[in-house]
Amino acid sequence: MLIFQLIRVITKKKQIALSVLSLLLSINLNAQNMNSFYFDVYSANNLAESGKVDSAILKYENAFKKVQYVPVKFLKKVLKLSKTTRDKERIKQYSKRIKIQNKGTDPYLKATIDSLIKVDQKVRKGKSVRFSRYFWDCDRDPECNKQTAKYKKSKRAFEHWVKTDSLNTYFLLDLFEKHGFIGEELVGFLGYNTLIVILLHFDVDTSNTVLEPVLTKALNEGKIQPVDFALILDRHLSGDYTKQKYWLWPDAKKKKYAFTENEIPQILKLRENIGIYGSGLKQENSWGYWKIRNTLAY
Repeated sequence: MLIFQLIRVITKKKQIALSVLSLLLSINLNAQNMNSFYFDVYSANNLAESGKVDSAILKYENAFKKVQYVPVKFLKKVLKLSKTTRDKERIKQYSKRIKIQNKGTDPYLKATIDSLIKVDQKVRKGKSVRFSRYFWDCDRDPECNKQTAKYKKSKRAFEHWVKTDSLNTYFLLDLFEKHGFIGEELVGFLGYNTLIVILLHFDVDTSNTVLEPVLTKALNEGKIQPVDFALILDRHLSGDYTKQKYWLWPDAKKKKYAFTENEIPQILKLRENIGIYGSGLKQENSWGYWKIRNTLAY
């Protein structure tokens, strides 16, 4: 009996191990497939820019076959190219497809995102902005008096701002638990971009411990676009004690940024690993501030 029990335990452990391995392989293959898709649309974009419109359209459409959902911005590129060739059938096809996808498939989630952005923007208007900016500047100035009523009031406004952004993001994380990452397919082009804005504002996640696992899964599933993935992570790493990974967040500081000319190829390779091809990066000094300059192919 003991031998049979041991055999059953070993068999069960093997089944679990195989299931985990199968899941990891599936995730890896899907990630590779998404990266291949973004390389192909980059190649299609290059063909279009060199005047090879028909080849560009075919390249885009072959890329589209690789994924379950094609972001609207790439459909718009084919629509634009189709108009240059006066391809009435494609113009009709892509216009209809864009119109449908812009609506999304989940009205409840779309309405929820619309409500959250109103709360997000409310703390970024009027007196709240002025108070928060004063606190931000004063808090970093050793000579600024932090015992004044103005400072204390500004601090409360800033803390309310930060709390609002955190509550919005954690509300989204709860929705992600129920529905998966809320990508463009569910809430449409505008809803998706609104969602990205809300996640960008989650500035307390300075080491990306909360969002990075969620966003990485979404990236591998094709639910968040690579540039948005990198922008969110880089914004949260752009503080005083951390440094960006992909260096995509546009920033300006008095000190030179922590990357050299020799490191730029490595950074661009990191971008390609997540699906950002053909980008450029440099930093330059203007009016006493070092600024990050990026160029993106698509």
